[in-house]
Amino acid sequence: MDFYQLSFEDMQLVEALTKQPGRTAFIDECGSYGFDFEKEGTSSHYIVCAVIVNNKDISELEQKVSILRKNHFGTKEMKSSSIGSNHPRRAKVLTELLQLDFQLIILIADKQAFYENSPLRDYKSSFVKFLHQKLYDSMYCAYPKLKIVEDEYGRTEFQQGFRKYVCEHRPSENLFNEYDFDYVDSKHGNLVQIADIVAGSIMQHITNAAAPDALKIFRSRIVGVVNFPEVFKPYSASLGENSEFDEAVYQLAYKCATDYIEKNKDTASDEIRLRVLFLRFLLYNVQICNSTQFVYSGELVQHLSQVSERRVTKDFLYRRIIAPLRDDGVIIASSVHGYKIPTSVEDIRTYINQTVTVVGPMLSRIGKCRELIKKQTDSKLDILGDTSLLGYQRFFGDY
Repeated sequence: MDFYQLSFEDMQLVEALTKQPGRTAFIDECGSYGFDFEKEGTSSHYIVCAVIVNNKDISELEQKVSILRKNHFGTKEMKSSSIGSNHPRRAKVLTELLQLDFQLIILIADKQAFYENSPLRDYKSSFVKFLHQKLYDSMYCAYPKLKIVEDEYGRTEFQQGFRKYVCEHRPSENLFNEYDFDYVDSKHGNLVQIADIVAGSIMQHITNAAAPDALKIFRSRIVGVVNFPEVFKPYSASLGENSEFDEAVYQLAYKCATDYIEKNKDTASDEIRLRVLFLRFLLYNVQICNSTQFVYSGELVQHLSQVSERRVTKDFLYRRIIAPLRDDGVIIASSVHGYKIPTSVEDIRTYINQTVTVVGPMLSRIGKCRELIKKQTDSKLDILGDTSLLGYQRFFGDY
């Protein structure tokens, strides 16, 4: 019999997973698979919503959703289709849901953006497989310890396929003979109905701009939005709306961020995982919410704290998340208002000016210290004389 000996890294990963609280994801979707957009009933998008809840909070949340459902839907299920185009009613339901404690991961597939003769259009199995992969990667990165349920009364082809995909790709059993990323049975139908409302509301806004924008309403609850195909240009950025928008700057910053995410999406390191989630949140903010808005560090700390058991502070955010990302070549703009993916030259200048206000005085103090010591020693001692400090000598005009 072969025995597998756990490495130190394996033991660290198991320990990190056991410290994470048990969470459950409730999944539902909105949309159809077809690509004949002139045919009635064929949706332009396909949207999947995962509602993630701490297991210890499930019973309490179930009760609160049950009350909300009875107030707005009576004895019927809480479904987006029941609200239809009644925008005030939808806004009220969404606002009340916002008061509850859960997080969201959302996949949005823009079927009209798939190029002609793509296998994703010609073969339903290819379309579904790609969606499974995208949703799995996003969910596993955010919550490597997660149980998943779907609507058992209306299990769709997508849900059946995703269950199979998870079972085939989940990590092997841990020391406790259980899978950390797995499907479980659940009777908490009310929580699946949250996913129905959110997914349907996103679809409503896509097809009718007058409908409430669920992506903006649930900004504080969203851990990640997966766009497929990937969205390059910020939704709110155009020459008419934002004259400062520079496509070359944004294209470079976007590529640096997405390359880092793709390279590290399967990492076992908690810190790298948080860096990936940090970038995904900044991309979501620039693409969905506001391309010119910086995200305050306090909001980023709160966002990362939702998916990590370590204590995330502003100091941790800068030293262990942002600084290493910049060291790896990811372009992140910053100002007194927070951080963002840059979309203009002005964003870069703001970042440089902020850095200069910190580094400039420090270099000035070094220069004064250097001159004082040189005077005291008749220029025999230069504190920047070491070859490793030639760059600083150039800064002070020695070369």
